[in-house]
Amino acid sequence: MSFPVEYGNIDAKRTYGNLKTTQNDPSPTFAQSNLSPPFASAPSAQQAVMSIQPPGISIQPPGISIQPPGISTELPGMPIQAPESSTQPPRMSTPQGPREPLILSRAEHSISRKDIDENALRVLYRLSSFGYLAYLVGGGVRDLLLQKKPKDFDVGTDARPSRLKKIFRNSRIIGRRFRIGHVYFPDGNIIEVSTFRRGSQTTVKTERGTILSDNEYGTPQEDALRRDITINGLFYDIESFSVIDYVGGVEDLRARIIRTIADPDFSFREDPVRMIRVQRHAARTGFEIEANTLRAIYHNRQEIRSSNPARLLEETLKDLRGGASAPFFQGMMETHLLDCLLPSLTGQLRASGPDHPFWKRMRALDRLVQEGRSFSTPVLLSLILQTVLFEDPKFWSGERNNPPDVWRYISSSWREVSKTLRVSRRDTERIAQILISYRKLIQSFEHRRLLPALLRKPYLSEALDFLEVDLEHDENLRAAVRDWRKFAPAPSPPEPRYRVFHDGRRGAGEEEEAEFERLAMEVEVPAPDTPALAELSASHGERRNLPEKHRPGRQRGRRRKKRG
Repeated sequence: MSFPVEYGNIDAKRTYGNLKTTQNDPSPTFAQSNLSPPFASAPSAQQAVMSIQPPGISIQPPGISIQPPGISTELPGMPIQAPESSTQPPRMSTPQGPREPLILSRAEHSISRKDIDENALRVLYRLSSFGYLAYLVGGGVRDLLLQKKPKDFDVGTDARPSRLKKIFRNSRIIGRRFRIGHVYFPDGNIIEVSTFRRGSQTTVKTERGTILSDNEYGTPQEDALRRDITINGLFYDIESFSVIDYVGGVEDLRARIIRTIADPDFSFREDPVRMIRVQRHAARTGFEIEANTLRAIYHNRQEIRSSNPARLLEETLKDLRGGASAPFFQGMMETHLLDCLLPSLTGQLRASGPDHPFWKRMRALDRLVQEGRSFSTPVLLSLILQTVLFEDPKFWSGERNNPPDVWRYISSSWREVSKTLRVSRRDTERIAQILISYRKLIQSFEHRRLLPALLRKPYLSEALDFLEVDLEHDENLRAAVRDWRKFAPAPSPPEPRYRVFHDGRRGAGEEEEAEFERLAMEVEVPAPDTPALAELSASHGERRNLPEKHRPGRQRGRRRKKRG
């Protein structure tokens, strides 16, 4: 697929620091300005973050040293405190008036279209061809500037959701608080497209300040200012191939700092989940958390209890799947945020220190995730909840048999977990099955054969995943796990997320295929099989024209019992 050739220079004035250029001026080099080369070096930690510790509280377990994967800078195990006053006032991220953005031309940044997902490029160029702004936004721009491969690509535009539905036929509009579009592709990829928005004047909040309703459209600058942290507020313009910065994210990327855009106390009260996101990005990038942001997390940590338990579960799973769970949970302990989510686990970690099996499992999980392994939700939750549900340390290593009434034993400990993490009943039952089978798998390894009680169990594959992470350092065990997997039923394939792509085109003739390809190239996104949809529409119309008593569907009323 061919894309338009690159455009010329940016037709905009750019003012930021000592860099002042216009369209006719040549782009200055960083040697000519007071700015360092993009993301080449970082200032010292003393220049970036203050190190503080709350009085009378021991934060870091002794002897724990955890380093984020693939990052040379270690995650600082710095203690935290909340001093009464700061000698250095915080930088006001929210501007008092119009602020001129920093615009990096193509020659001043490292983002290339070859590193952007092809489906995301299709969406960007499709929006641009209709005359709308089309920006790559959020973490995708951040990861591309850091020379990382983004996990997903989000698009921002000034097109309204109703217009998105017409531009992209293979899209759906979702969301309650704010309507966004999901553009679906046959390979399962989903590109999220959202309209630029701003802080609403009629925002509905709780007494604590948590947002319940906020839905007003705005400009790109207003959209950037309402995001959580500065390094996530960067935009990439597909027309000029430039990076647009309204919030100082480029400066913080160079300084390797995590900083909120708005005042951190206001930001965390507005959405307490942002505190978890700050910890996540610090763990994944190895950046320092800015001092006022760090202090605000400690002061507002209790606000996390007011968040939706389903959201807290979703955010926790993101960190377990991100390959940096060990430094993430270490940072959560340092800010005492984990005390508000899982107090029982935090108490065990502070009492046992680095010898607690939780740290060994998180490091093993990070290594396996970096190798490309993926794990189900029950397996991930079992890794962090096993010591919470089984409080006796002898259960943690499989040395002791399960309690007589093990299901009731687990249920009694689950009540505390359910207060902050909302887990579905299906996943709850599977977690219990995984943890109950842990002792049997240890016995199987001791006897060098899989116990008959575990053969063909539907949860055997996930139980073996848990065992592999728990004893990842034992090569003999990993070999035994590979042999035992042949006795585990194959996991069911995932349900197609957009079924229309999995129907169609079977047995289609050459004319139908040519029509399909023409429509796909016309809309720049893959389209479903036209004849199949026409047949489905015709059959639906025939059913609709039938008398009501002859229409297929759910039978109304109770069925009569057959006589005799």
